[in-house]
Amino acid sequence: MKKYSVLVLALMVGSTALAETRKPMLFQASKNNLQVLPQRFEYTLIDEDRLKVGDILIDSTKVTFDLQPPTKNDAPYKVRFTWPADLLKDGELAIKNNAGKAIFTTRLNQDIVKVSKNERDEENLRSDLASLTVELKDAKIVDDMKYLPFMTFCIYRQSEDTQTYLCSKELYLSSAKGQLEVLPRSSSKKSAQVEINGKVVGNQGIIYLNDRSESVAFKALTQSGAFLEIETRMNEVDFKDAVQTENGQRIVVTASGAQPADGSKVRRLTDGSWQTVLSKERPLIYLKGDGDIPMRQEFYVRGAIPPATIRPSLSSNSVTQTYSSNLKLEGAAPAGVTVSGDGSDKDATFQSEGNRFIWNLRNLPSGKSTRHFVQVQSGENTFMAGYDIERGNPFSGWLGLRYQTPSGIAFGTLGLEWWFENFLGINSNATRLHWGLAVSRDQHLTTNDDYPEVDMTNAELFWRANAGFHLVDETWGLSLPMQMVQAPEGSSMAYGLGVFVQNKPTAAWLKKAMEWSELKVQYYFGGSGSDFKVSNAYRVEGNGYYQIKKDFYLKYGLGLSSYKYDPAAPKEDMQIELNGMAFWKF
Repeated sequence: MKKYSVLVLALMVGSTALAETRKPMLFQASKNNLQVLPQRFEYTLIDEDRLKVGDILIDSTKVTFDLQPPTKNDAPYKVRFTWPADLLKDGELAIKNNAGKAIFTTRLNQDIVKVSKNERDEENLRSDLASLTVELKDAKIVDDMKYLPFMTFCIYRQSEDTQTYLCSKELYLSSAKGQLEVLPRSSSKKSAQVEINGKVVGNQGIIYLNDRSESVAFKALTQSGAFLEIETRMNEVDFKDAVQTENGQRIVVTASGAQPADGSKVRRLTDGSWQTVLSKERPLIYLKGDGDIPMRQEFYVRGAIPPATIRPSLSSNSVTQTYSSNLKLEGAAPAGVTVSGDGSDKDATFQSEGNRFIWNLRNLPSGKSTRHFVQVQSGENTFMAGYDIERGNPFSGWLGLRYQTPSGIAFGTLGLEWWFENFLGINSNATRLHWGLAVSRDQHLTTNDDYPEVDMTNAELFWRANAGFHLVDETWGLSLPMQMVQAPEGSSMAYGLGVFVQNKPTAAWLKKAMEWSELKVQYYFGGSGSDFKVSNAYRVEGNGYYQIKKDFYLKYGLGLSSYKYDPAAPKEDMQIELNGMAFWKF
């Protein structure tokens, strides 16, 4: 309880500025005397039963199962599995015979998993146990188990790039005491060894990882026959703020990216980042690699760490997202603290008066998040405070083809989209990053005498329900479409109303096919024209955006459309439409 109180107090001290209405600038760890060392995968084969991976203690004697006989004649057996809770939280469980064939499998159901908390040892290792009880409906499986020389229990999880596979020592089913009991098999000891990327190495070691391109393939076999296989890699993390507590004994770290492996000592912030407290004497934390495998992250204190009390801040209306290439930021520093430009940004100008300052940033790159710094002087110490600005791509363009059936008419399509910083120049939460405008041209390339020969010029005003960037932030919205339908004998202007939804697909097969999905529905109430009029029309369009490289997509989809004219055209059938086009943001 005492440790928890210290953590809460330290977090309150370290995040005082975050509670203010002003926006705090952040002391990036690597810029302020806190060197971020490479992440490392570490392991120790302790003895014939125990293995340590990161901060997780794996006792193979606890990787097992037992049978619970039926309470009634027609009731099924129950099997209760146990395993290290911190190593695997989802996946599949299997009982395998001596030939390695699964005789029973089930998926891990998190809703009914029970976790038994264990006290941390002197190394602060996690050793909680998980248990899951399921029904073994086929009683013949139990009868077969009685004649097996041994079995193993395995729990595993694998994805495209990672896997974790843990198997128990050899087990057998005994009925010596008048009831069925699963016991470890006494057999000759195996040769304990560890392999890293296919090579036998020592029973204790570390592997340094510098970026996501470097992976680890780990396999450990204990003398008892239990084994663990892991394929993983590090996850990127941004330690964007580090300040020392008032007593100078601890460091409050704020980060985004890779999550801490032990969530009990972490504070989650509303922007998706997290915060924890480290000992200044020995600053380290374990982070989740792929598959939630813990990676050791250490820091080296190279000098003075800034206290939270000297943190400069920006006005509450300072933006973190913009479509504009230039920004003006107004800020202030605490008494006794001097803020100045750091001189590294040639496109930035800095003016100060007293503890107030004006910071102008120019030529912000589009489609990127950039961090900009000022110099903070407090006494004899100089620190760097940063602020993140994300500039979206204000424009999108596309070029491609549409094909309609049953008419058999193909159209070439060309378009441009523009997303506004502020609608009508009004700088408010209701107008910022909500509005966009698109213009496009659909030019017919083929004709059919039975169908109208028309070209279409489109303009559409968009309103996003959620403020954000196009094809970066999910949203739904409304639109006001206008369409000029041009035929050889004249033209008609149609007006309508639309709705759209843009989100990232969640299904695995859709993720492979597209980065974004889009649904658009438009209805035109009617139009004006001297020679003919659009009496009503609708368009329904579903699109996928397959990312080829950053800011460049293949946009493809399927649609339905129907146009009614006054006077009526020879044929006004509903059309099924296929489209494909190159789409890029800039």
